[in-house]
Formats: sequence, C-alpha cells, structure tokens
Amino acid sequence: MIGRRDDLREIATRLEAGTHLIVAGPRRTGKTSLCEAALARLGRRGLYTARVDLFRVADAAELAEAVAAAVIANRSATRRALRRARSAGRAALSATQGRAILRMVGELGEGVEIALTPGLAAQDPERALDLALELPERVARADGRRLVLFFDEFQEVASARRPYGEADAVTNRMRAVFQRSTSVSYLFAGSIEHLMRDLFAPSRRAFSGFGSFYSLRAIDPEEWTRGLAERFAADDCEIGAPALARVVELGDGHPRATMRIAQQAHLVSIELDTRAIDLELVQLGYERALEGDRPTMEQVVERVRLLHKHGLAVARAVAAGQSPPRRLHPGVRDRVLKLLRDAGLLEHGGRGEWRVIDPLLRHYLVALDPFG
Repeated sequence: MIGRRDDLREIATRLEAGTHLIVAGPRRTGKTSLCEAALARLGRRGLYTARVDLFRVADAAELAEAVAAAVIANRSATRRALRRARSAGRAALSATQGRAILRMVGELGEGVEIALTPGLAAQDPERALDLALELPERVARADGRRLVLFFDEFQEVASARRPYGEADAVTNRMRAVFQRSTSVSYLFAGSIEHLMRDLFAPSRRAFSGFGSFYSLRAIDPEEWTRGLAERFAADDCEIGAPALARVVELGDGHPRATMRIAQQAHLVSIELDTRAIDLELVQLGYERALEGDRPTMEQVVERVRLLHKHGLAVARAVAAGQSPPRRLHPGVRDRVLKLLRDAGLLEHGGRGEWRVIDPLLRHYLVALDPFG
C-alpha cells in the first residue's frame, strides 16, 4: 500500500470508533484495496467484518444472500457449515452442524436461513433483503463485537437498470435499518463520484447526513519513489534514480498504472536476466503495460463510440490536452463530457479543465487512429 499508510490508519480508526464512511473516486485508483486492507486490520483487532461487491450482485435476492452469507461467515464454527450448506444443501450438514444451525436461527432470526439456502431469498426478495440487512446488528450484539459492513461499488444502487428496485425505496429501507444498528459501522465505496455524492449529500436522499465522505490523499512522488525502490530492492533489483523517476512520471500518480509499469519493467529485467533496471527497461515495461491493456482499451473505445457519436473525438481531444472540436455546439460538448465522466473515464478539475484519469488510456487515445 504505497503512500496509503495514513489513509489506512485513519479509515480503520474511524470505523472502529463507529463512524460511517463514504470513499468515492475513479476505478483502479486503489479504493477497494485500501478498504479491504482496513477491514483486514480491523479483523486482526477482533472486529467482525463483511464485504459485498455490488458489481457482482444481480438483484435484491442475491444482495440479501450476499449480505447474510458475509456476515454469518464471521462465526468460525459456522463458516464450514455455511460452505457445505450452500454447495451441497442442508442435507450435507452433520447432525452436530444441523443442531448448531437451528440454535443460530433461533438466536439470530430468519436472516440465517437466507445465507444457508440458495434460492430462498428469491421467493420474497424485499422481505429477504430486510432480514439480511438486520442480521449484522443481531450478530454483532449477540457476540459482543463491533461489525464493519463494506459495500463496494455502492452507486449500483442508483443504476438506471434498478437492480434492487427503485433507488429511493431501497435506500429508504436501508437507512431505516442502518440508523438503528448501533453496533455496526458502514463503509461505502463507489467509482462514480458524482453518483455517490448524489446518494449521500442532497437533503432529499435517504442517506443524507449518514456518514462522512473520506477523500484519499494524493500519493506524493517521493512516496512513490521510496515505496517502489523498496519493492525492487526486496527482489534484489537495482533501479537508478532516473529510471525510478521515469516510472513515477509515466504513472502520473495513478496507483494501478504506476504499479503496472513497475511490474512490467521488473518482468522484463527477469526475462533479460539482469537485476539492473535502467531507463531503457522502464520504457520496455511501459510498452508492455500498454500492450497488456490493449484488449481492455479497445473495449473502452467501443463503449465511448456507443455513448455518443462525438464521444471519441472529445475523449481524444481531452487526452491530448486540447479543446474539444470547435464544430461542436457548447451544449453538445458539455453533454459528451458528462457522459464520459459518468462512464468513469474523465474527471473534472474545475474551470473547464478535464483529464483522462488513466494515463495508459490517455496515451492509447492520443496514439489511436480514429478511422482505423
């Protein structure tokens, strides 16, 4: 976690103290890794933790199952029984496990059954979700532990496809349960910042005033230099100051891109059977990183083309540090910029300043033949 030590400590401390947090920012900038590291630290301190990734949850029934299973798994004696029941059915449980499950259902309620019986939640998704959302507080109180529940990609609640039902209705039900859960800390992360702010900031929203936004600190170039040098040294690699500075420059402060370039430079050094990484190897690592991301970038370009007929022209102009094509009406230009922002590709720096978030994608767009 290069450059994230202070963020990690602060997030873990605030969650342990009972504060609810919202972490919003572009994809591939380390939010999820940082939140998972905070949960791991809290787990070592004896707290219960649970994580649900909404990108992987298709509907309300699956969300209910995911929450219930993640929460129940904190009980070590239940973890094995949970896996067996979900993979092979309740009949696969031993007599001892079956009795333990029955006792737990009596203690914690029907939410336990949702975790143990795939498909049960689909019979009544709304009721199942309510039961699952109440389960964290029940478990935390029963065991005398604070529990931290982490919802990743929480903006999916407000997705246009309404996977869990109408957004306001779902968040109203969530807030009603969460505000009564005094033994649970909630951590929300999302990769589309303006949607996250729209869920938590406006007074009309159910989650208005629920929790605090936490902004990740920018990683200082010196922290990158020091952290990467330590990583290379751990594998007995030498990297000169100019080469190290070039890795940081090419990564442009973007965590995933910087680590990807460093990783590829390291792999090139292994292939060439050398432990000395110079500017030439860094350039080769950068080119490898670009080539490795090419399939993903091709998909991104296709998505941009589908967003708007002028989407690619505007994205390429922003990537090159230029103004959008003059032929575009200002209203059209602003609409396209917002569509690209909503897709998580651009960020707005204020005063009309826009930038492509991922420096590897930025390079790819500049070099792209739009007619190819």
